[in-house]
Amino acid sequence: MGNCLVLLTKTYPYGKGEEFIEDEVPCLARHFERIILLATSVEDGAVQTRQVPENVTVHPIASSAIKKALPARGLSLFPFTSCGGLVDEAERGELRGNLKRRAYLLYFIAKSQAVYRECARLLRKYDLTDYDGVTFYSFWFYDVALAAIRLAADCENPVKKTVSRAHRYDLYPSAGSLNYLPLRRYLLEHLDAVYPCSENGTAYLAETYPPYARKVRTAYLGTRDFGVGPENTGETIELVSCCHIAPVKRVELLAQSLALLAGEKRKLHWVHFGDGEQLGSLKAYAAEHLKFMKTDFPGSVRNADLMKYYQKYPVDWFINTSSSEGLPVSIMEACSFGIPVLATDVGGTSEIVRPGETGFLLDAGFKPEDLAALLRRLFRQKKEERAALRAGCRRVWEENFCAASNFDRFAREIDPQNTDVSI
Repeated sequence: MGNCLVLLTKTYPYGKGEEFIEDEVPCLARHFERIILLATSVEDGAVQTRQVPENVTVHPIASSAIKKALPARGLSLFPFTSCGGLVDEAERGELRGNLKRRAYLLYFIAKSQAVYRECARLLRKYDLTDYDGVTFYSFWFYDVALAAIRLAADCENPVKKTVSRAHRYDLYPSAGSLNYLPLRRYLLEHLDAVYPCSENGTAYLAETYPPYARKVRTAYLGTRDFGVGPENTGETIELVSCCHIAPVKRVELLAQSLALLAGEKRKLHWVHFGDGEQLGSLKAYAAEHLKFMKTDFPGSVRNADLMKYYQKYPVDWFINTSSSEGLPVSIMEACSFGIPVLATDVGGTSEIVRPGETGFLLDAGFKPEDLAALLRRLFRQKKEERAALRAGCRRVWEENFCAASNFDRFAREIDPQNTDVSI
């Protein structure tokens, strides 16, 4: 009857999040007879905002139901010493004397158990033994990955595979305040394969957990081809940034850097796409310190509208000032249009931002003066240098970050009948 894919997301296709899954699902749908998509943390009353292929059945799980179940699930872990055999001796050492880490672990397991129970209830509607094989795919190397492992254990189909992607907060312990992520060894032991979105992430897991290195391989995300954006023939230098305005994104550093360009005898235009709690303060800063240039803050926009912007309006530089990243899809999108990038050298960013070829990198601890100085130098680039960067962006995107080829290869990789998990 063909293969079946059980895909666990957070909210996709509801709300605004996880936009980067939008291009992957249609490709998966061409490789699997049926996809059962379990959105495991949907807000009450949320509506489906993204269309999915006909062979994809979507089941939302209310986040309120998960939260309600947490106390009971937490108590079920008593006496907490090994948490039902999930915690090994090495992890007990990481937890010893640290109550915050211990509480985080208990929350992690309790939430995963609650998600698992809701998913299992929904999957009872299907006879998964009818298929030639079943893949359980967690988009996050986090609590949903633990739920996927338990769902796979319940599945009676003899041909099955359990896999997870890994990105940033779910991959690097340093991305969180506790410098700790629960059950890394347990997840690696029980998953058939883990796919970080960058070589940097793959190297981190392989070096930190050598016994499981053979299970870890890079699977780049990708973006669709909307063609090359228009070249700027006007006098105004066009700058764009795009991200949710959160502390880790450090958009305020970009604003402070631009403020130092007040003496430049050039017309400047900065557009930031994305909202967040700090949007108001960012607008206030711009109103006071960036009066000499044009600024626009459209807030959160649909990905389709962002692509139309890149197709219609010239952009000279895309700027990312994050203190931590996996490998940003926003940079992939910019490069696909031939837009050079300035970004911090964090996570896997250097795998797409190649100095002199697709853009330039800043040290993670850069100061506003550093970015301002770099911009002043780049404003004086020759036309042929700008053209070479634009061509380099497009070339690197085509070779490494094209959605059509990356997602097709990944879909074949996670086919339950593909038993090769060696690197």
